[in-house]
Amino acid sequence: MDVERIQKIFPKYFENFQLPEAAIEQEIEVYRACPTGKIEKASFLNTYEENGFKVPPDKDIDDPQVYCMSTFFRLKDVRRFVILESKFQRPWLLARGHTTKVDGKSCKTRDWKKQRGSHVDWWLYVDAKPWMAFEETDYEFEYEHFPERR
Repeated sequence: MDVERIQKIFPKYFENFQLPEAAIEQEIEVYRACPTGKIEKASFLNTYEENGFKVPPDKDIDDPQVYCMSTFFRLKDVRRFVILESKFQRPWLLARGHTTKVDGKSCKTRDWKKQRGSHVDWWLYVDAKPWMAFEETDYEFEYEHFPERR
């Protein structure tokens, strides 16, 4: 990876909140569900960008999670997320990779919020290319309890 390709600055809208102290440049092995069915920029947007640069109605403008890209370090938690999240219709794919030091700061959500599970928040620098640290997996989720999602 080309370390010189990124200036370590966050997007302007990061002025809306303060990063948790636990957020650092680090590598954590994670999974990401790719809604476009491809490992590409459009599948690696943060929540704010996915929502058209708007804060979801049930969130606060100063909530750091609004501006992170969600990943998970346990496969079962990605499965639960994909089954419950309506934006994930087939075709989509599961990617495995890691957070990177050059693309932003990350931390396990449970390190800064009272939350269970394996969610990892990743705040990306401007011009970050997180998809470069991921590869497709051949794992297929079972939708036995959600036949309408097949």
